[in-house]
Amino acid sequence: MGIVTGMSNEVYHSTSGISSTAVKSVYKKSLAHWKGEKRVQSAAFAMGTAVHALLLEEDRELVIKGPKTKKSKAFEEMQSSLKEDQVLLTEVEYNVANRIAKGALENENCKKVLRHKERKNEVSIFVDDPRSGLTLKTRPDLYIESENTVYDVKTTLDASPAGFSKECFRYAYDIQSAFYIYVCNLVGLDIKEFTFIACEKASPYLSHMHVVSPELLNHATERMHRTLDKIALASEKNEYGTGWGSCSILELPKWL
Repeated sequence: MGIVTGMSNEVYHSTSGISSTAVKSVYKKSLAHWKGEKRVQSAAFAMGTAVHALLLEEDRELVIKGPKTKKSKAFEEMQSSLKEDQVLLTEVEYNVANRIAKGALENENCKKVLRHKERKNEVSIFVDDPRSGLTLKTRPDLYIESENTVYDVKTTLDASPAGFSKECFRYAYDIQSAFYIYVCNLVGLDIKEFTFIACEKASPYLSHMHVVSPELLNHATERMHRTLDKIALASEKNEYGTGWGSCSILELPKWL
């Protein structure tokens, strides 16, 4: 329990504990979805992992340039020989990942954070939650304790304020921000603010930072705790349901 440095991404994900991904899954979908989900190496996941490695770990050996297509024997052979935490991309994906990273570092505000002398990158945090009784875990992309802030890198199609705001609520990023701050505080880190570094994954590859407002953070924290309580109760009873009940009514959307 506590803050662990030097733990690989693979080991972290194999360690038991409730993560923000679990909380988001239950909040957005259901307990049944969370219990049935498996970690899948999708193309989007691989791209995100590669960008994180280039920006946070500054280790190009973790990002491997493969052949032009994944439907080849050469790609399969390279995939089977990857070392821990390495990610294999096609030639096109590799070039895009490097362009995304380059775009982020061309933004002076983002570069100031990503290359901050006091930054702590990808530490693993484990703690028993006194409120829910659950073991929680998180792995912030980076935090700067002197600034009381956690930062999280997200690849996106639209890094603009309007565009990323929609993505934030679509994927429950606000719940993630509340969870990270809560877990950090439980282990004694004085974190009060959460900032997303949104990096566009298409030309012109712009990046922009988004600070989660105190109002949104408070609202997300309430929903996060309700979700943790739901997970705790289900875990205690070992009952995770089958979805959303018998039937739902489709209402006229407010935006029509």
